[in-house]
Amino acid sequence: MNYIKIFALSLLMLFTVSSCDEALDINTNPLVASAADPNVVLPYVFVQYSNRHVTELGTRTMDVSQHFSACFNSPRGGNTSSFLTGNTWGMFYTQVLGNLQLVEADAAEAGPSANNINAIAKVLKALSFFELSSIWESVPFTEALDGATYPSPQFDDQETIFKGSVALLDEAISLIDAIPEGSVNVSSGDLVYEGDMSLWRRYANSLKIRILMMIRNKDTSVDGQLTAAFSQPVIDDNSQAAMIRYFDTPAESNAYNRLVEAFFGIGNETQGVYAPGEPLYNILAEAEDPRLRALIVDPDGNGSPGNGQFLPFGAGAGAVISENVIRNDIPHMLMLPSEINFYKAELTVKGVLSGDAQAAFDEGLGQIISWWGGQIPGARVGIAGGEIDAFIGGLPSLASLGQDAALEAIYEQLYLESFLRPIVAWNTVRRTKVPALDPPPGTGISTYLKRFAYPPNEVASNVNTPANQPNDTPQWFEN
Repeated sequence: MNYIKIFALSLLMLFTVSSCDEALDINTNPLVASAADPNVVLPYVFVQYSNRHVTELGTRTMDVSQHFSACFNSPRGGNTSSFLTGNTWGMFYTQVLGNLQLVEADAAEAGPSANNINAIAKVLKALSFFELSSIWESVPFTEALDGATYPSPQFDDQETIFKGSVALLDEAISLIDAIPEGSVNVSSGDLVYEGDMSLWRRYANSLKIRILMMIRNKDTSVDGQLTAAFSQPVIDDNSQAAMIRYFDTPAESNAYNRLVEAFFGIGNETQGVYAPGEPLYNILAEAEDPRLRALIVDPDGNGSPGNGQFLPFGAGAGAVISENVIRNDIPHMLMLPSEINFYKAELTVKGVLSGDAQAAFDEGLGQIISWWGGQIPGARVGIAGGEIDAFIGGLPSLASLGQDAALEAIYEQLYLESFLRPIVAWNTVRRTKVPALDPPPGTGISTYLKRFAYPPNEVASNVNTPANQPNDTPQWFEN
């Protein structure tokens, strides 16, 4: 497929430079440049976005949610390095949002024939602003992408950013619904769905639900919007999963495994670089969840190697993350249907949605176990349908647990479902407080990390940058 060739070329260009250097941009000044070919710019945006998620945001922060027991140069103790914050900030604002602004402006000028391109740009903008705020809370939003007018943009509060991101998604859905015949072909530039806008519509609505669930944690006035969103098409099958694929070649491989092979040797199961955090391991092991063998290898039965502590990165003792996960061709997962079904179960238990909470819970659980047990591209571990059904059937019903325990069971599954997606996992534990995470030992912070510090370059160049709060200060959406 064409997108594979474009993806490979883009990755080859990216990986010839150090991840700690200032990333290249295709425009001299993307905030004031004048034009953008979507089939050239969109692949670049996808690659930049994904590359940063599976390098610094992934390999450095998976222990913040304690899915991993430790990570390379981790910020879990509150020390968010300038490389981590600066590169992530630059990826979002320069490589991604700056270029999407050009794509969106050109598509709007082209009219309805480019609605598909315009919609993709808006969805990715909404995703980026939402994740920026999830990391830093207050960030530039309303003045962010007009560098000529606002060289030092104001920082917006999280409520404004989250609700503004939902509005962007509504705009994208309206554009998709008004796509005429003979629209611009964007199949070669779209690395997620190859131009299938019916799937983009499902993803936009599913992402909208994710953001509304975060808002609802603070403001239940969005219940009507959630009810309306669940009446529209969502990602409801693993075949519709939103993801960016990696491949088993040097220029196209996922950074989780690339780091292992570059610095430690071949194979995470042998090298023991990434190990499971205790919360992840214990939830899976205590339930005898079949995902345990899909995500974790524990030949001696010794459990999570942390034993209540965080191991140094690369310590390699006890259980390790499976090579079903740490491999070259593991995809970057943006959205899976299980997440939506667990939200549906949660909202039904809370009385926001009508319907069958148990059916939604069971469907979501079956989907995520099937995903890791064979449906994820390149799976190396199989879990048979009969085993999945028996496991789900053996769990206590939500009704038998009572509301509080039922919600805890749903929240545990949301935690497990978010595995290998650092921002989604971090949001999940901060929103639900499940599982209860201990503060990193010996770090001096009272709880787990709640926010990043602003990058020094932004502090120095923008007088409107807020003062950094302590890294364990809850964000707006947290109760």
